Amino acid sequence: MRLGVVALSLCIARAAAADSPTIAVGGYIEAFYQYNFNQPTNLVTAYRAFDDRSNSFTIDNAVLDVVGTLGQVSTHIALQIGSTPSTYYNAEPNYPSIAGIGASDADLWRLVQQAIIAYKAGDLLLEGGIFLSPIGFENLPIKDQWNWSRSNLFDALPFYHAGVRATYPLAKSVTGAVMVTNGWNDIVNRNPYPCVAGIVTWAPTPAVSTQLIYFGGVEPPPGTPVGQPWRNLFDAVASWQVTPELQLAVHADTGFEPDPLGTTSWVGGAAYARVHILPPLYVAVRADYLHERDATNAPRLFFPAASVHSITATADYRPVSNLSLRLEFRDDRASSPMYFRGDDVALDPMGNQIPTGTSQQTLTLGAVSWF
Repeated sequence: MRLGVVALSLCIARAAAADSPTIAVGGYIEAFYQYNFNQPTNLVTAYRAFDDRSNSFTIDNAVLDVVGTLGQVSTHIALQIGSTPSTYYNAEPNYPSIAGIGASDADLWRLVQQAIIAYKAGDLLLEGGIFLSPIGFENLPIKDQWNWSRSNLFDALPFYHAGVRATYPLAKSVTGAVMVTNGWNDIVNRNPYPCVAGIVTWAPTPAVSTQLIYFGGVEPPPGTPVGQPWRNLFDAVASWQVTPELQLAVHADTGFEPDPLGTTSWVGGAAYARVHILPPLYVAVRADYLHERDATNAPRLFFPAASVHSITATADYRPVSNLSLRLEFRDDRASSPMYFRGDDVALDPMGNQIPTGTSQQTLTLGAVSWF
């Protein structure tokens, strides 16, 4: 009898342990001060993903990240505040309140960086919600990046998606994933059509990782002069830990969008290198380029200039394990004016400032702390 009671107690304890939730709490704060050698009077460093304020101490982003798991279900929520969310949701569709439905715009969603419900069924992972875009080598948290700023290619491509995703290991070193989402940077869809994506990741060794992505769908809203063509994106990333001290990576992206006016297409790439010079010190360099060919009379998809490129050098000093201090120099160039320069800021008939510079150089001092 006593043994039976003990066995029953152990079973109950195990069941309770199995049903006990686990909660992981993390977060980070990013802050920087930047000097723009163009000395724009409007203090704007143009067409940079997030480090876009000069001569100003800026809280880039403050993020609280929580993941709760209970059995096969997990919930992931990341909340954010700072200058980054304002740019992050800049392209979010704007819908007014109508017929008893609340309005939806960038201000509604800007505090939410990620919101994901996940279910694990064996090796199959199913997820739904708002998640960071898997496209490209770079991503949102600076603590996980080699440089402080992001490349022009990152700025042009989507930051986030809203939809569902399924991930499954296809072989020992190969993982496949499919996504169905609202599109590029839209939590609320801007048209009635979903976008689809296929992802294959191959990591033959711990030192080598590659990723191929196809992303396609209709992006323009109804009523667009060019209609609603299907946009095709092809993306490839490879990284290599050459030695314990040297890391290399490349990112290539191309795509096209045919419409009644012709075909808009683009091609871009970025190359990265990071050297671990001393235990607390890393130095990273990046070169990136993006060129867009537009259909006749069609608006450009990404930048005012047809071609943009930049060269970036970053020193990353980590005196302790959860603090990164970075000093970065970056040189941006464009084939036509898209940057601000001194007092030479023209105004259009509506009083909006027009960029007049074809280049800009910046020096940024930033700090990231996380837990």
